[in-house]
Amino acid sequence: MTLKELLQSRAVDMGDRPAVIYKDEPISYREMEARVTRFANALTDLGVGRGDKVAVMLNNCPEFIVTFFACSYLGAVAVPVNIFYKERELEFLLRDSDSVALVATPTFAEFYSKIAEKPPLFKWLITTGPYEEGLLFRDLEERGSGSPLDIAVGEDDVAEILYTSGTTGVPKGTMLTQGNLFFHADAIIGVLELAGDDRALMVVPMFHGYGITVMLCCFRVGTCFVLMDPFDAEAVFRAIEKHRVTFLPMVVAMYYMVYNHPERDKYDLSSLRIGISGASAMPAQLMQDCSSALSITILEAWGLTECSASATIQRMNMPYKEGSVGLAHPGVEVGVMDDAGNLLGPNEVGELVIRGPLVMKGYYKRPEETEAALRGGWLHSGDMGYYDEEGYFFMVDRKKEMVNVGGEKVFPREVEELIYTHPAIAEAALIPQPDAKLGEIPVAVVALKPGASLSEGELVEFLSERLARFKVPRRVVILDSLPRNPIGKIVKKELVRMLSEETGY
Repeated sequence: MTLKELLQSRAVDMGDRPAVIYKDEPISYREMEARVTRFANALTDLGVGRGDKVAVMLNNCPEFIVTFFACSYLGAVAVPVNIFYKERELEFLLRDSDSVALVATPTFAEFYSKIAEKPPLFKWLITTGPYEEGLLFRDLEERGSGSPLDIAVGEDDVAEILYTSGTTGVPKGTMLTQGNLFFHADAIIGVLELAGDDRALMVVPMFHGYGITVMLCCFRVGTCFVLMDPFDAEAVFRAIEKHRVTFLPMVVAMYYMVYNHPERDKYDLSSLRIGISGASAMPAQLMQDCSSALSITILEAWGLTECSASATIQRMNMPYKEGSVGLAHPGVEVGVMDDAGNLLGPNEVGELVIRGPLVMKGYYKRPEETEAALRGGWLHSGDMGYYDEEGYFFMVDRKKEMVNVGGEKVFPREVEELIYTHPAIAEAALIPQPDAKLGEIPVAVVALKPGASLSEGELVEFLSERLARFKVPRRVVILDSLPRNPIGKIVKKELVRMLSEETGY
């Protein structure tokens, strides 16, 4: 099935049943399909066609859904953009993806003005509110024809390009096909036993693969989700109580805030049936506390963007094993491999590898990196782990050096290279520090040039002006020098050990 076929069939089957509730106002399946058709025709009139890339820099809102599906109606490709990106990050993504259009809120569109003096990045700027430049989303949608588009789209066509950083710190566009997305959604639906009478809360960002998965799961079974932005724990409680939410997909930081909120017990949360935690590892104690407090089963999943978001998940009808990220999705092979490419047996630690219909088509315009990631017919995750005799998978360590900040992946080299541009810096390293709320936070460890002066606040301010908020170090440690090995490489494990001894983690 394709996104176009899904929405068209739901418009017929479900008609006036709500597909989305936004700001307490329902949008029916029929209305959503009509809006998508009109906007798709409007994009066609502009000149957007098969294979064209459309960048989408929006908060959780109906316009995100309309744009995402409209691209599929045209055989175009949606390129979701992290809303926390700053100008230079957005500029790189727009250039690398060859996007012909940017759909954004007026706030995010201001980034365009700051980089517009450079060579043109795209042909069309479309904003969801009044802005002095570009086209207004509402006007395009209203002018667009309601006539069906006769454009063939297949399961092997790329539906979206999601950008993820590699170990080099250079973002890569992960190409996910229509078939990838649907196989992954069906796997999640089967495990969670989602049905048409469920109702989900969409508070995870839709520019992530996690949010896209939740949306497709709901549309696939013909249920409804309550669309929220931004996250606010008390607003979550009100939405659950008012709309009788049964399915609660969130990230660890959200569960942490929900569990610790002093007003939680004032609300009727009895409609909740199941939750899922993704994007980063959930501490066992927090999972137990949240499950008990909310009276629901919370399942944890593991995966990466390159496999449509997840490859393993815990099961409702199987024993829970603390520390496990569950079993492989049905129809998906997950193995453990050594550095020589040999598959390992139970309880042997190696790199987790994946193959199956949810694995990406490749990285956009990066054939060599695609070949490296998919060598031997397996997707190499870069994560280290093992499985037991019953097929349960466990994470041990990361082969890559990323810092996982509440589900946002920060790769050290990008931040370190920017730190090195400060005139006071002689040495720099970015390392993770465990954090009860976010899972991990980035910590910068630096040494200054002789005679230089720099405070923690000054470096944080310097980086905050140039990086998305989640990438900015939460702490700066200034040392006389950084430990190095015999060949001159900074020994990050030693820095992590020093920080661990200091903080007690």
